[in-house]
Amino acid sequence: MTNAPEERPGISQGRYVPPPFRWQQHTAADNDVIRARQRIRSIIMALLLGSFVILVFAISIVKIKAGHG
Repeated sequence: MTNAPEERPGISQGRYVPPPFRWQQHTAADNDVIRARQRIRSIIMALLLGSFVILVFAISIVKIKAGHG
């Protein structure tokens, strides 16, 4: 077996391999906007989860009082 490049199977094995994705560099202003969006999303998620917990707790209290629990 020779070490000629055309004889060795590569990663692509004859298929098209797209170039690697390059993330764009963010500026400090971009990072501030991203952090603000993440903060808002986390606050909304916390409020939704908290309201779900309160709803489940209220339903369980009502079921216990009704005698179905």
